[in-house]
Amino acid sequence: MTDYKTRDDRAALEADFDRLPGEQSSRAGEVSTVVSVRLRGDELSIVEQAASAANLPLSTFIRQAALGAAGSLDVRAVTARVEAIQNEARKLAALLHGDAA
Repeated sequence: MTDYKTRDDRAALEADFDRLPGEQSSRAGEVSTVVSVRLRGDELSIVEQAASAANLPLSTFIRQAALGAAGSLDVRAVTARVEAIQNEARKLAALLHGDAA
């Protein structure tokens, strides 16, 4: 497996991770671009800690931050994500309390 294949596989995996529940997979043959960003050691440490706290891969965290800064907030998408997280939290709470749903 080449480095490019590995990066393509990782990009596809991260795209799947970023999709909202019910969204279709990306179209076959869709091209993504790798962008390099220069960070000082202390900056990288801060960004890595934030990505870890958000439980996101570093590249996903950086992409989401960049897109968030570049565009307006998609309230519908954020609401859908929050509702999905709340549903998962309710299921986990029910399992912890022995109330299998």
